[in-house]
Amino acid sequence: MNSVVAKLTSKGQLTLPKPVRDRLKLDKGSYIAIYLENNQIVMKKVDPQKPLSDADPIWDMAGMFHSGGGCEGRADSREGKTKSVREAVGWKPSL
Repeated sequence: MNSVVAKLTSKGQLTLPKPVRDRLKLDKGSYIAIYLENNQIVMKKVDPQKPLSDADPIWDMAGMFHSGGGCEGRADSREGKTKSVREAVGWKPSL
């Protein structure tokens, strides 16, 4: 694909050209990661993952394998306080 020029608005916004949107299958609500690399702006399509549901069987296995960390089944044991694996990874049930 050849390069295409896009013009910034006064608010710093730009419209991705239609050929780019079509090729990457970007629609309203799509996510794009934007970062700088060697003084260039790089954009990549991001496909967000659905959060695990409360019924996902992986939660039954969380913490059952010894990782060598000395605190099986727990992700944090500072000052006698412990967190479950779900709490440590910030898991929240889907709505």
